[in-house]
Amino acid sequence: MNAVLVIWYIVKLIVYCILGFFYFIIAGFVRLFNLWKAISIFQSYLHLYFKLFGLKIHFEFEDPRTKTASNTVFVLLNQSSFLDSMIAPTLPVSKTRGIINFEFAIYPVIGWFLAITNFVIIRQWSAQAKTTLNRTNKFLRSGGNMVISIEGKRTKDGSLNTYKKGAVVMAINSQSDIVPFTIEGTYESLPYRSLYTKPGEIKIKLLKPISTIDMTYENRDHLKDQLRSIAYENGLK
Repeated sequence: MNAVLVIWYIVKLIVYCILGFFYFIIAGFVRLFNLWKAISIFQSYLHLYFKLFGLKIHFEFEDPRTKTASNTVFVLLNQSSFLDSMIAPTLPVSKTRGIINFEFAIYPVIGWFLAITNFVIIRQWSAQAKTTLNRTNKFLRSGGNMVISIEGKRTKDGSLNTYKKGAVVMAINSQSDIVPFTIEGTYESLPYRSLYTKPGEIKIKLLKPISTIDMTYENRDHLKDQLRSIAYENGLK
C-alpha cells in the first residue's frame, strides 16, 4: 500500500479516536437523563466511522413490519468482523439494546460506549450474569428489543462458528419473536486480526420473524438448529 495512504489512514484513525472521547463524555452525561438520546449520540459516532473509512451500509428487511418491532430478539447469524459490533447498534429499529461481555466493555471508546448503552454481563460471576439476564427479560417483556450474536465470537476464517443457546433461551424466556439477520461484507473489509478497514459495501439482511410463543426451554436445540439451517439457506457456511 502507498505510504501516503497509510499515513492518511492512521491520521484519520487517531482523529476518530480523539473525537470519540468527546462523544463519549457527552453521551455519558446524557445517559444520566435519557438512554435513547445517548444511544443516538453513539450511533452518530459510529456513522462517522463508516463515512471516514468508506463503508456504505445498506439494510434490507424481508418483512417491513420488523422496522416497528417490539419484544424481539435480533439474532446475528454470522459474526465475521469487529465491524459487526459497530454495525449492530445502528439497526434502524427503535428501543434496541444489546448484551456484551465485560472484557469487551473495557475496550477503549467503542467498548465504553457499548457498556453505557447496553447490558454488560460478567460470565465468570454467575450471580451477576443471572441478574443481568433477568433485566434483559424484563426489558424485552416491556416492549424493548435485544440484538445478540448466536456465535458469541468472531470467525477467524470466514466460516460459521458453533452456535450457542443463549440467544434462543433469551427469546424463549421472554416469549419474544426472533429476527435472524446476516451481515455481508465486513469480513472482506476488516478480517480477523486486521487493523486496516477497507472501503466497501456492507449489506445487513433482516430475515422473517420466528415466533417463540408457547415454546419452552426444551425447544432450545430445535430452535438453534432452525437458525443454523436459515444461515445455510442464506449462503453462510
